[in-house]
Amino acid sequence: MRYQRAHFIARALIFVGAALLLFPAASCRRKAPPAGPGATGGDGSAAQEAPPPGKVPASAELEALRAREKELTALLADLEAKGPPAAKTARETLMGHLGSFDGRGMYETMRELLLKGEEGYRELLGFFIACDEKHDKILILTHDSRLVYAMLRLVALYPGKTAELCDYLIRNTRDIPGSFIRREIYNFLPVFLNYHRGKYPELRQLLKEDIVFQLKKGGQYLYKVTLAMRDLQFKPPIESMLPILYNLEDSTSHGIVIAHLAGRGDAGLQALIKFVEDTGDGAHRSVGQVLRHIVDLDALGRKGLARPFLEHANPGIRQTATFYYFRHPRELADLERALGYLDSGITGAQQSLVLGSLKRKSPVIYRALLEDPARVTDEKVRARLEKAALKLKKEVGDDS
Repeated sequence: MRYQRAHFIARALIFVGAALLLFPAASCRRKAPPAGPGATGGDGSAAQEAPPPGKVPASAELEALRAREKELTALLADLEAKGPPAAKTARETLMGHLGSFDGRGMYETMRELLLKGEEGYRELLGFFIACDEKHDKILILTHDSRLVYAMLRLVALYPGKTAELCDYLIRNTRDIPGSFIRREIYNFLPVFLNYHRGKYPELRQLLKEDIVFQLKKGGQYLYKVTLAMRDLQFKPPIESMLPILYNLEDSTSHGIVIAHLAGRGDAGLQALIKFVEDTGDGAHRSVGQVLRHIVDLDALGRKGLARPFLEHANPGIRQTATFYYFRHPRELADLERALGYLDSGITGAQQSLVLGSLKRKSPVIYRALLEDPARVTDEKVRARLEKAALKLKKEVGDDS
């Protein structure tokens, strides 16, 4: 509306300007005053007064004004044909508020869209997606205090509309599971639902279903998703987390999944054991993490849980399980197992780590190795033990 008003004001100014320009032309049409006495020519006729030097004749000035009038008329007709300037779209208006950090303007425009219902939700989603495509803009929107306050004020004043908007955003962003919008959904919505505990049960259920969907899609923003699971006290089906765990090429989120499954009782434990058997790669970091968890449970009282892996046919799994096995205190009965591990072709770093663990936590096994280093066939390990035995004898001798 304000653009149309400005357009018609401009038209009025053009007409006023044209009138002011045409006013002198009207005065030029008046007759010149009669000549004074003696102003006659040789034949008695009145002498015509010559224009002063440098002054444009009235007829030429009149023609110029008429030409200008035609130009203004054509300009006015062109403006009328084009119509008033197009109003800004909602997205352009919101982007303007974002660019100028205008919290008040952002609040007013978002409020207007929020109250429109689904039509307004569509405009807001388009704005969020446009910001998401330019990452710096989504960061400004979600981190600048003026803009964040504007949105929080809407949340506080219109919780019902906020719930409807969240429902719309969840359903219409499933084709972009890695978007920043979904990250913010998991960041905000559980807190919102817990604040309004008992309200919006359909939205709470939709969020739970969406958590399962997000997990099956690969678990982008998994940390935020697990926080949402915690806040909602929601335990998704175990199988929904397995696609993340079985993706050995990207193990960045494996630790979170393993920790979650480790806390899911026997069902989670069986899923982890199956993962080790299915992958069969004892050298993989995630497999090692699972084996460590199994060995730790064995040491804490689940006797016999680690034995199948200590005696596994796969040498990689057997070595990794044995390595973690000797990080707990062991008795002399495990000497043969220690000898077998030291002679299994492990790296120098692994030799140092396991000998250090034996020395600190299983001294009875360590002393037995020092007393008879020849029982170890690996030359490097035997040399280490012989050196350690000589050092120990020297220390004993010095003490004597």
